[in-house]
Amino acid sequence: MMKNKLDKVDLSILSQLSGNAQMPYTEVAKSIDISPGTVHMRIKKMRDMGVINGTTLCLDYSHMGWKLTVFIGVYLKESRFYDEVIDALKIIPEVVKIHHITGKYDLFIKIHSKDIHHYRTIYQEEILTIKGIKKTEAFISMEENLNRHILFEE
Repeated sequence: MMKNKLDKVDLSILSQLSGNAQMPYTEVAKSIDISPGTVHMRIKKMRDMGVINGTTLCLDYSHMGWKLTVFIGVYLKESRFYDEVIDALKIIPEVVKIHHITGKYDLFIKIHSKDIHHYRTIYQEEILTIKGIKKTEAFISMEENLNRHILFEE
């Protein structure tokens, strides 16, 4: 095993945890036939490398009253506004993802809102008031059909 490189064991551990991040190390170890100590050591190594950046809950926002997911393509007035716009978007709690992309838009963001009225408030009062944004295009998600991690096993 190389210190800063992932091998088959690391990828197997990641595949197991991608399905259930709360799986005990003993179960991970048993499923790929290694010791729990090895799992612990490998996970520590992957955290130190930055491959694993914590664990998160996978929430279904619609079951909690957040019924609308919107993706917004953002055009910047000028590229010099990039950092300023990113910082302003990060302040908006409903913005959950921000991507710097190639192609038609400069940024692509994902937001969750309770309903169309809540979205309109976020959009008009928070997003459109950001100084460096030239214009936007919004896409309302009708349904999410897949949300997963890449499986690394061969």
